[in-house]
Amino acid sequence: MKLTIQNKTEYLNDYYFQTLCLLYFPGEKFHEGYESPAEASFLLEKREGGFYCETLLTLGDRTAKGVFDTNGYVPQVEMTESDFAALALGKAYLQAGETLLGFPLPWGYLLGLRPVKRAKFYLDRGYSPETVEKLFTVDYNVLPSKARLAVETAMTENVMLSDVGEFDCGLYLSIPFCPTKCDYCSFISCATPRLFSLIPAYLERLKRDLISTCAVIRELGLRLRSVYIGGGTPSFLTEEQLADLLSCMNGHLPKEHLLEFSFEAGRPDTITEEKLHILKANGVDRISVNPQTTNDEVLKSIGRKHTVSDFFDVAEKALAMGFDTVNADLIAGLPGDTRESFAKSLSDVMELGFENITVHTLSVKKSAALRFRDGEVYDPAGVLARDCVEYACKTLSDAGWKPYYLYRQKNIVGNAENVGYAKEGTENLYNVLMMEEYSTVFACGAGAITKLVSPARDEICRIAFPKYPYEYLDTDNGIRESEIREFFSHYPRKDR
Repeated sequence: MKLTIQNKTEYLNDYYFQTLCLLYFPGEKFHEGYESPAEASFLLEKREGGFYCETLLTLGDRTAKGVFDTNGYVPQVEMTESDFAALALGKAYLQAGETLLGFPLPWGYLLGLRPVKRAKFYLDRGYSPETVEKLFTVDYNVLPSKARLAVETAMTENVMLSDVGEFDCGLYLSIPFCPTKCDYCSFISCATPRLFSLIPAYLERLKRDLISTCAVIRELGLRLRSVYIGGGTPSFLTEEQLADLLSCMNGHLPKEHLLEFSFEAGRPDTITEEKLHILKANGVDRISVNPQTTNDEVLKSIGRKHTVSDFFDVAEKALAMGFDTVNADLIAGLPGDTRESFAKSLSDVMELGFENITVHTLSVKKSAALRFRDGEVYDPAGVLARDCVEYACKTLSDAGWKPYYLYRQKNIVGNAENVGYAKEGTENLYNVLMMEEYSTVFACGAGAITKLVSPARDEICRIAFPKYPYEYLDTDNGIRESEIREFFSHYPRKDR
């Protein structure tokens, strides 16, 4: 995409302009030599009384212009100069984009993964829910239904986080292996026999990191509240490997304040009844069984190697096992799906008895096999995906499920969102801690990122392990532990 910026303000850099462009033009690139029928030109100036922006968007032989001036504009909340610069730019861009392409963006010009974090920020500072909704709809041009969703989710999160202290923490373990890789997947998950051979060594290294991390948690006087084993597909481990890992965890986790122990079982073709018994016997109280869809043809189209019948069988066993919560994931906007098919998938998981349901929207990432299929996979209009997530929101809300966490992704189809819905008492605290970056979450394993959060929640330090298992096996954990100790040396617990 050809991008021209006449930017006479220091508040917004080139990357911000590029990310904004992706809202209406997902999948575009901006490097020299990349050919595209799309062009964007921006003039942003700081003037007396505010900021002025002109935006010109071109697609082939069509052109549209947007203009906005903040002079005299009264926002719903107090704004900085940087906020006003973003507002002028965003509103001018949306005006040009809707004129050119014929549809509004559900989340307006909001960028980033965490719109709920923004809603929570203003609620925590005393603004009313009504004012925050107006902030989203009037200032950010968010559709009313999405503004209500963001505020409702933020209010639920505030209740969930009310008992989380400044020295509480979570723990994540990464199992980055899958039997096969789904066509939409962009996670660091390894699905080749050569990499499967690393699993025994990987688990030994993971256990060492787990033991040292638990020791640091105790040393620093932190309270472990939530544990989450994710992937990849953790249930791809053999029964013996799973039992060994969980035994190690039970021997070292500081469980005095633990509220939940989650395991992302994931794909039905990797879950056995014996594995479910092992999980239950070792204290896991939350698991996921993820069909993504209950349409066999759609499953084939995305490279899933299980059937709908497999899912129903495993789901019934998991739900009967006595876990506190069993979650199911669905994806809106999958290739070959329809609104009717998606509605049936949602009905199926509701009727099976899942009390925790996460509705994702298809996101097309650079490394996903789906991206290389013939045809247009990046779809900013995303009519099907938008209809499906709206249908899910209304259907689940009317039936007693509430949204409790929400996030967005780059190149998400239809500019939509991913939402976790739960019956009261079945929410997953870990998801909220991660999405809102509300407390420290330690992470062990390939691709895992530890987020150290200061007690005042005004500083975040990220420490990442290498993405791939073979790189992870060669790293030195001692450096990581010293970084953690150094960070918390500035915030010692006074009651230790």
